[in-house]
Amino acid sequence: MAESQPGYVIKMVAKPGRGDTLFELATKYIKESGASDPWVMCAVPGEPDTMWSLELFKDEGAKSRYEGSEDADKWRDEILDLLAEPPLRVEVRPRTASWLK
Repeated sequence: MAESQPGYVIKMVAKPGRGDTLFELATKYIKESGASDPWVMCAVPGEPDTMWSLELFKDEGAKSRYEGSEDADKWRDEILDLLAEPPLRVEVRPRTASWLK
C-alpha cells in the first residue's frame, strides 16, 4: 500500500428497508469483479440503510479497468436502483495508515 494509490470513499443510502440488499449486492459485485485491491464496507450504527465504502486500487490502470468494465456499469445501475439519494463519492489517496511506513 502506498500514498500514490487511488481510491474512493463512498456513502450510499438505500431506500428504507433495503440496506441489507445494498450490502449484499455491493459485496457480491466487488468479489465477482476479481478485485484484489483493498476494500471495506462499513455499517453505521442505528442507520441500517447507510453504507460507507473505502475502495483502494493498485494504481490508476487498475482503477480505470474497474471503472470501464461492462460489469461495473451493470452493477452500478442495479445498485443505483436501490438508493434513496445519489451516492456521495470522494476520490482519495492514502496519507497515513498503520501499514504505511
